[in-house]
Amino acid sequence: MIFMKAFIFDKDGVLVETFNLHFESYVKILSKIGIKIKKNDIAKRYGMKSVEIIKQIMKDKGKKITERQVKELADKKEKIYRKISGKKLKLLLGVKKLLIYLKKKKYKIGIASSASKESIDQLLRITKIKNYIDATISGFEVKFSKPDPEIFLKCAKRLKVKPEDCVVFEDSIYGIKAAKKAHMKCVAVVTGQHSKKELKKCKPNLLLDSLKEFDKILNFLNSSP
Repeated sequence: MIFMKAFIFDKDGVLVETFNLHFESYVKILSKIGIKIKKNDIAKRYGMKSVEIIKQIMKDKGKKITERQVKELADKKEKIYRKISGKKLKLLLGVKKLLIYLKKKKYKIGIASSASKESIDQLLRITKIKNYIDATISGFEVKFSKPDPEIFLKCAKRLKVKPEDCVVFEDSIYGIKAAKKAHMKCVAVVTGQHSKKELKKCKPNLLLDSLKEFDKILNFLNSSP
């Protein structure tokens, strides 16, 4: 049996589908400074921190920007996102059942998301899953963006478990790479912006179409390392 003590979930694309809401938020803040973007500008970087996404977009557009300006834009983007998401946040199918199962088995559960702490708190409040979560860490609490493993390592520390005793649920290539660098097992789900082919190349320990595939998750957890 795979030995584990904790499960760490990414937020966007794993717990909830919010890409269009995030894209709309980026469009609103970047259009104010004369920058036009397409969905692919965000999709190919989905899973990174908003500050990193903004930096890369500005670089692609040949625009110079200071660290302070990047942070200001990222903060504005997060505020807009929380305003327009409101009650639109709904858990993806299979999420609640999995959380109930893990909590019943007394595993520790964490959320490690590139989003802001306020956005994570909003999710917990609206979807009413706060009682299932033992620790959270946001992208604004770490120095490096995924694929750096920092966010997962810090989440494991908050959960008071060793990295090798954790299983990560991710939907992005950056998240999978970060989990592997943290020496954690990784379950990838094709419910985000990366294709099954793209995720498969990252060699996750398990690849699912969605968290509705509960039996496959149980088989994985009960399989040999």
